[in-house]
Amino acid sequence: MAVTILDIAKHLDLSVSTVSRALNGYGDVAKETRKRVEEAAKEFDYHPSDAARSLRQKRTNRVGLLIPSTIHYMGEFFSELIRGVTLALAESGSNLMLYTTTTDEVAQLTRICRAREVDGIILFSADKLDEAISFLKTESLPFVVLGHSINDPAVSFVASDNRGGMMAAMQHLLSSGHSRIAYLARYDQPRLHSQRLLSYQQALTEAGLEIDGDLVTSASIGTRTGYRAMNSLLDLPVLPTAVIAFNDQIAINALQAASERHVSVPDDLSIVGYNDIRSSLSTVPQLTTVRQPLSEMGKKAAEVLLSRVHDNDIPPIRTNLPAELIIRGSTSHV
Repeated sequence: MAVTILDIAKHLDLSVSTVSRALNGYGDVAKETRKRVEEAAKEFDYHPSDAARSLRQKRTNRVGLLIPSTIHYMGEFFSELIRGVTLALAESGSNLMLYTTTTDEVAQLTRICRAREVDGIILFSADKLDEAISFLKTESLPFVVLGHSINDPAVSFVASDNRGGMMAAMQHLLSSGHSRIAYLARYDQPRLHSQRLLSYQQALTEAGLEIDGDLVTSASIGTRTGYRAMNSLLDLPVLPTAVIAFNDQIAINALQAASERHVSVPDDLSIVGYNDIRSSLSTVPQLTTVRQPLSEMGKKAAEVLLSRVHDNDIPPIRTNLPAELIIRGSTSHV
């Protein structure tokens, strides 16, 4: 039979409340008493009931992470984010509940909030982010947005510097002599797309180059988006000399398309990805890319959320972590 807190109290001739306060780290318990309680708990292999503790604290000790179900090929991306989240939660003794978005995201969040399934939620949504934020602001459930910079000053977020990352990629290509640079975009992710497009256009303008609309093409939803988009660029009368893709998977598919069309990378065409997933090291040549600190972003988001769980009245925490250009073999000078 499992040892209870009552058994320890009887063994030490202490009150149950004293034993409980000693085990939970309260400061009003004498050091000698705390030591006796901790030694007895170790001797009897006592483990506190998480359920009972949660009931007393009116917490579940669980955190939710909501991610899009529409993203088919981002396993490596989300695995790094989730790894960072779980590292922070493990340090606090909390657990992770993973949710994927449904067609009615607000209805899903309503159920989560009303059932109090979690103490707070990390929101990574590519579909109806603004609606989800508007709803959560009316609820008492703490939340933080992950992966997206939010203009609303009342909302906590953790993201990477999308504009700075794109600008670094553009400056690398421009300084390598490229003047005809294409962008494989994702219009279905308008928040991230618009930030990166602005940096793309700004870099061209500052370099004194015209913005050619034919060089911005959509890599829409699907597993071979970059392949189709790259082929459309290779059908242009005047080919680009460099391409920046919205993410690494699109860039990897673009590499395949270029290879099938006998376009040499990087001799004829330079290609840059975004995110620095592990697969970017497996391509031939290895992919130049913009590294987002994915694990660090996940860890920071969990830490921000836990701080809001303990005090939801603290000022919003708004963090943009730096992105880093990683130069490998898929880019070269013209």
